[in-house]
Amino acid sequence: MEKLKFKGDKVILLIVILLSLLSVMMIASAGDRWVEQLRNFGVGFFLLFLFYHIDYRTVSRFAMPLLILSGVLLIYSLIDSSGARTVNILGMDLQIFYFIGFCVLLFMAKFMAKKLNYEEELSRREVITLFGIILFFCGGIFLSNQSTAIILFCTCIVLLFVGRVKTSYLLIFCGIIFFAVFIAFAANFGRVQTFKNRVSYWKNDKITPGMDKDYGRQAILSRASIATASWVPAHVGTGNIKKVLPEKDNDYVFAVLVEEMGLLVGLFVLFAYLFILYRTMRIARNAEGAFAMLLAWGIGFWFCMQALIHIAVNSFLIPATGQTLPFISRGGVSLAISGAAIGMLMNISRKEM
Repeated sequence: MEKLKFKGDKVILLIVILLSLLSVMMIASAGDRWVEQLRNFGVGFFLLFLFYHIDYRTVSRFAMPLLILSGVLLIYSLIDSSGARTVNILGMDLQIFYFIGFCVLLFMAKFMAKKLNYEEELSRREVITLFGIILFFCGGIFLSNQSTAIILFCTCIVLLFVGRVKTSYLLIFCGIIFFAVFIAFAANFGRVQTFKNRVSYWKNDKITPGMDKDYGRQAILSRASIATASWVPAHVGTGNIKKVLPEKDNDYVFAVLVEEMGLLVGLFVLFAYLFILYRTMRIARNAEGAFAMLLAWGIGFWFCMQALIHIAVNSFLIPATGQTLPFISRGGVSLAISGAAIGMLMNISRKEM
């Protein structure tokens, strides 16, 4: 019976379960793909409890092979003529960027932990190595998915800062990245023009020639969903705006949730993600060893930043991106990776219980 007792952070697990229940309700309300979502949750929670039982230090042994695999997948996506965000494996189109991001964070945590455990600073060569890895992966992802690249880059910078990399190195690196982004925007690499169009609409609130009209339609409808919502659940399953809202079960699921469940539930979801970040910081502070501390920071910041960007887009606080809402949006690979990441976080937290 002792083996069956859950020893991880019960608060994070409870929040994830509540978010998942909301997800099934929203997906069922938005369409007929709730059975598919239940299957995805089955995979996600299986991986959560699998990685909860696997020692995180065992997983760290695969950091380098996983990074190499991520590099192969990224190169494959780059040479694809369509610039797709997915790769076809065994007839299935799989989203690869969540997997790549997780592998990059895993490798960085292990790489820096070797020095931190001995209270040593990373050498200049080691810092340059990390900068090169970040540049390669974030730069490659940026060509197809700017928002995911930005989230991964910010999370990597947080890890470098927590890992005691010199501030001067970080400033120089960020300056180089900003210059590279400026060049990318000037040359319209990849989907940069799409990003420009979305920023233009967000800034001017109107469609310009050459811009996809769905951008404006989604922004207007999502704002309407939130602006007309009541404080308490009043339209559960009967929302009207959701019927014409594109991506209502994915990129704009938060707007549907607020329309049907009310502003109070929307605020609960927002603070739930912030509370996960708080609990993650607590886990990192009490973690055994530098690797566990860095990995917890990476998972928590990445998870929370993705959620906040999704909510900000739905509220028209920032331009449209395409980020899912963890454990609420419909998804396959994203749910699987989120489940595995939270499982590893649970495994780290059980050491302090």
